Amino acid sequence: MDSQTAKGHLAQIAFSVTDLTRTHDFYHTILGFEPAGGTDSFKGPITSQAQGLPDVVATCWWMVDQRDFMQLELFKFTSPSVRPIADDWRPCDIGYTTVGVHVVDYNALLVRLAQSGIPTLSPVLGESGSRRVCIQDPEGVLLELMEDDPRDNDQLTRERSELGVVTRSITASVPSLEVAQRFWVDTLGLEVVEDQTLHQPAHETLWDLDGAQRQTLLLSADDFYIELVQYDLPKGKAWPVDYRISDQGILNIALGYREMADLRRVHSRVLAAGYRCNSDLLEIGGGGCVYCNDDQGFSVELLCSDGPKMDEAVGFLPRAQGVLTAGRGLGGSETHRS
Repeated sequence: MDSQTAKGHLAQIAFSVTDLTRTHDFYHTILGFEPAGGTDSFKGPITSQAQGLPDVVATCWWMVDQRDFMQLELFKFTSPSVRPIADDWRPCDIGYTTVGVHVVDYNALLVRLAQSGIPTLSPVLGESGSRRVCIQDPEGVLLELMEDDPRDNDQLTRERSELGVVTRSITASVPSLEVAQRFWVDTLGLEVVEDQTLHQPAHETLWDLDGAQRQTLLLSADDFYIELVQYDLPKGKAWPVDYRISDQGILNIALGYREMADLRRVHSRVLAAGYRCNSDLLEIGGGGCVYCNDDQGFSVELLCSDGPKMDEAVGFLPRAQGVLTAGRGLGGSETHRS
């Protein structure tokens, strides 16, 4: 590993949704995420090239939690059409599967779930102080709601500590951990976590895979976990042959950097290792972005936002719902208020 390469910071989880307002309201009213504006600029040939999709036209809204330089990115694609999650989808199927969220006031969360009629996939697991339960968001994405914070550490900062929610993990079901390690560890530079576990076998009941057999590689992306899982039993379905990242569900994740030099170094490592990016690195203001692809079908964006001005423009700071910006300038719309 290049000693000068910055350690990865998980800056974004992106979703492709069919109902933007409904999904945004769910994450705000049920889980406590805050709006961070949005953009209608994701369209045209540059966006299509960046995302590796045909004829992109999309509206995007952002949301933030306690963490600095972290967002949920909700895409509503008008083009290409959004293909729905399969009715028989299971968390062992290949792809990004589960988002782990720590909610501070867990009793209030359980009340909100009950009052909203949102079913849990199993009874709440664990004793008071370490309870967990899984639900699906309005788009069918699996969410693990955790009372205990798996990255609780006095050294970690809370940029918006007044918010009662923080995103803590994402799980991906991969065909091969050995192959995945070359991309995620050897190339992207994420650190393997040796002394902690995110899940025990008993947790499989939370997402209805009781008795599953799996191998796990837990990675640290700053104060965030990326959990790579190879399911040996049951075997998950492979990606659909016509899969596109605009299909309903988790689109990809992004590793974020504060210096373009760091982004360029990681991007160069990706190319040198033989992996494919959808486009050249796109430089935007004092930052930039590029979508990269590993050899097992996973999309990872590398992005740089160099400070408060760009953070506000691209949805890393709280901002009223309906305030649209030119975003990363990939479509060219001017700043306006919806």
